Amino acid sequence: MKSYLPDLTWQEVDELKKRTDKVLIPIGSLEQHGPHLPLSTDTIIAFEVAKRVAEKLDIALTPPMNFGFSIEHMDFSGTVSLDPLTLIALLKNLCSSLAKHGFKKIFIINGHGGNRATIESAIQLIKDELNISLYSLTLLSIVKKVFNKIRDSKEGELGHADELETSLMLAICPDKVKMDKCIDESPRLKPHLTFEASKREVAFSWKTKEISDSGVIGAPSKASVEKGRLMLDYLIDRIATIVKDL
Repeated sequence: MKSYLPDLTWQEVDELKKRTDKVLIPIGSLEQHGPHLPLSTDTIIAFEVAKRVAEKLDIALTPPMNFGFSIEHMDFSGTVSLDPLTLIALLKNLCSSLAKHGFKKIFIINGHGGNRATIESAIQLIKDELNISLYSLTLLSIVKKVFNKIRDSKEGELGHADELETSLMLAICPDKVKMDKCIDESPRLKPHLTFEASKREVAFSWKTKEISDSGVIGAPSKASVEKGRLMLDYLIDRIATIVKDL
């Protein structure tokens, strides 16, 4: 890939900067995704989408950030969480370096919903310091439009390691998905509380272990490769359009 920064020499980066001042930063997490998906699920999805968008538009791409704010999953083995201030500091250092080298439009491709609030705070702080253009795109929010047309999950059966994420993983790297071990589990939530943003009235604190024994919030058994491919294609086309227009 001719715009993936780790593969380039510094002279090749200079040539790349003549073609574009845009750069994509994929970010995910290292956190449990039930018995059937790997800890790197969010990172895999974010990197795959960012990679395909970067190839399509010939813009710069950084390596993925493999850790995020995942404190809600810390009761499950293998999860690693950064605190929000650490995540903000990492993003500031990364964006400052990229800006110094001439990348003035930075797009953060976020694969973990739990990162969203921290990233959006970070880009405001970085904008104030560096006066560059920064944008945050959270994949799960963008893809909901098409997912809601093809979903088989019931209302409320969506949140984590669910039909949506499992379908995307089946389309991207089926060898990492253990469908024979997937468990459908509806979250144990009180009235007025929901994970589905379109229905959410109340933001609330939670720990995954308190509402799900398996770590799954949703119905991954309803996932399919076909759904994953539709969503992946939509994400790539939609984000490419947004990045191009901005």
